[in-house]
Amino acid sequence: MLSRREIASLEDDLTKAVGQLKDPILSKDLKTLGWLPKRLVVRDDRESVSLEIQLPSLLHPALDDLKFQIRSIADDLLRNHCKVDIEVQTSKPYPIYTASSDQRTEYLKQLGPGLANVSHCIAVYSCKGGVGKSTLAVNLAYELARIGGRVGLLDVDIYGPSLPILVKPDDATVRQSAIGPGMVKPIEHHGVKLLSLGYVSPDSGVPGSGDRGGAAVMRGPMAGRVVTQLLKGTEWGDLDVLVLDLPPGTGDVQLAICQDLRLTGAIAVTTPSKLALADARKGMEMFTSLGVPTLAVVENMSYFVCDGGGKHFPFGKAALEEESKNVFRLPISTITNESNDNGIPLALARPGDAAEELSAIECLAVAVSRELLIAQHGLHSAESSREGSSPTHRVFFPETNSDDEFDIASTHVTLSEDGFRARFYSDKGAMQITIPPAVLRFTHPKTGEKIERVENDAMVQQSASDNQLLPAVLEAKGRYGYSVQWKDGATIIYSMLSIAKAAGGVAVSA
Repeated sequence: MLSRREIASLEDDLTKAVGQLKDPILSKDLKTLGWLPKRLVVRDDRESVSLEIQLPSLLHPALDDLKFQIRSIADDLLRNHCKVDIEVQTSKPYPIYTASSDQRTEYLKQLGPGLANVSHCIAVYSCKGGVGKSTLAVNLAYELARIGGRVGLLDVDIYGPSLPILVKPDDATVRQSAIGPGMVKPIEHHGVKLLSLGYVSPDSGVPGSGDRGGAAVMRGPMAGRVVTQLLKGTEWGDLDVLVLDLPPGTGDVQLAICQDLRLTGAIAVTTPSKLALADARKGMEMFTSLGVPTLAVVENMSYFVCDGGGKHFPFGKAALEEESKNVFRLPISTITNESNDNGIPLALARPGDAAEELSAIECLAVAVSRELLIAQHGLHSAESSREGSSPTHRVFFPETNSDDEFDIASTHVTLSEDGFRARFYSDKGAMQITIPPAVLRFTHPKTGEKIERVENDAMVQQSASDNQLLPAVLEAKGRYGYSVQWKDGATIIYSMLSIAKAAGGVAVSA
């Protein structure tokens, strides 16, 4: 048993040594990352010594390696006199936002109380129906929960909800929440919080609700309101990640999700057929244009293994590595199909004869965990996108005579008397630039290129003379940019890149 003086000395030495240890994925020391208390506390029970570290999430692919390194440091200091236990606690999650606390407060207000403690939102999408997107989303959610994550799963496919078929909880009742009017609680099932329009009572009045609800016939605006209600009207509680199972295609629902949330990333699901791949590429382009990186590509029904052990590719082999460095292939599987029919996800049932399928799902979950960890700390990963395909993330400002690079995803814009006040953030600090209204109005809203202004255009002259080229309303649109309602009635959504270029920024080449 250690004396009090020995424990105090050990705590000092451990705090210093462990604080200098670098995380194997982020390449930053634990003190800088804020994963250690000001002073490590050692508890001695004669047979062992335990110490505690605090991580934002247990979804850390190299957590065992990190614990081993910490234990090795402690063993050296203790000269192996007793066993060392490492306890990992998780901090309360919060939405990832790399800008200032004021901006985070504004974003939390926009999200509402239901999403106030959700760190990441990721979308699982396909542009072709029937490729196994929902099956993949369900198994990814349960696998992330199995490896330690606090996970939610929202079936956003309001036209044809699949979740009630794929997951059949013993109690599928959606109950009211006490945190606000109209709020509901998700269904909790084996560590995953679930919600789908198919679980909602058919008495709710929403078209398509209930497990036996008819076809959900609704136009885009109503569909958007239903999605918003499911997303923001649910008390999700503490989540490391909320997985969104999107409907197929690139329509109103996908756009609404991308513009209402700061999605950490998306996962594309396709099959090897040329038709499905062509549509998948369109989806990747859409998400990229909206500032959402595709973290991984999953090729479902890629092959089958015959009784003789041979692997066959009936639909051919797709060169998906050109699209992403995180590529995963799942076989045509009767086991997966039976799991779907039984309402027990494969990642939860874990049958012994599904080793190949489970291995692919686990590898996907580990890769997604890595991407989330990197995003958590404001870093950019080169693993998820092919070279040259990712959107521009950083700009520099030549007029400042500085080589500082600014992350455009964290750009914050407010209205001021003299125009738009844009604040840009770099690793070294922040910089504020005012953009005159006329400059932004004559900037291409997507590319940021200047639009030639025709001075003799009567409409332009009339607008200018009436001070109509002034902004009336400014609204953030997720990671993509900002919507500006001008006093002449026009409403234009500007990308973060276009705003940065209007402020004089130049894109950093990939």
